[in-house]
Amino acid sequence: MERKAEKVGALVRRPVRLLLDATPAYRSLQPDAQGALADDMVRIGTYLAQPEAIRTNHLAGAVTMIPAAAAGFTDLLAEVNFPQFVGGLIQGVFQAIVNSSVQQMEAYSELVKSVAQTVDQFTATPISDDDARDWLATAFPDCLVRDSVSGALRLQTGAGCAEALPRFRLLPLPGPLREIRPADLEKKLVPAARRQLAAQRQQLAASMVLMGINRIVATKGRIET
Repeated sequence: MERKAEKVGALVRRPVRLLLDATPAYRSLQPDAQGALADDMVRIGTYLAQPEAIRTNHLAGAVTMIPAAAAGFTDLLAEVNFPQFVGGLIQGVFQAIVNSSVQQMEAYSELVKSVAQTVDQFTATPISDDDARDWLATAFPDCLVRDSVSGALRLQTGAGCAEALPRFRLLPLPGPLREIRPADLEKKLVPAARRQLAAQRQQLAASMVLMGINRIVATKGRIET
């Protein structure tokens, strides 16, 4: 996983550098502050591009920054050249800083530092199959439960799960789901739940950046609590 992250990090580093080079206020920062900001942006961008070792352009529900005109065409995301996809993602998330003032750039550096710390926490605590099982049991209590002894996920006694089937189909499943069978729990539902949680984490990290930038722009660089 570390080697994959390094490769993605290399793809992220170039668009981050191009973006910062095009940002006049960036040059007003001290060299050590410039380096810290660039490193934080690369760490965030790497996670946004590949959370939980899953490439975002293959992760349903993640923030992709693909143009709205392409929304709904799921095959497009899989066909996008990944380096170009990463460049577009970085541009879409961080573009608002290009015309920032010196005061906004200083506030932006603090924002990015905070988000990078959150991303580090995500990376240090990857989503496990047990996390996925817990999420499924909580999200579908009418159908699923964790065994009190083994911890395994199982169907609720007497539950047909027919009413919950439409909600299960909203998960990023590897294929069609016509019914819920015991064999599907570990083979289909647990991997789908892990991908769902990965998308949620990625959405959170991207939203922290986007909302934070918007707030900085609206307040002209003042940090408001």
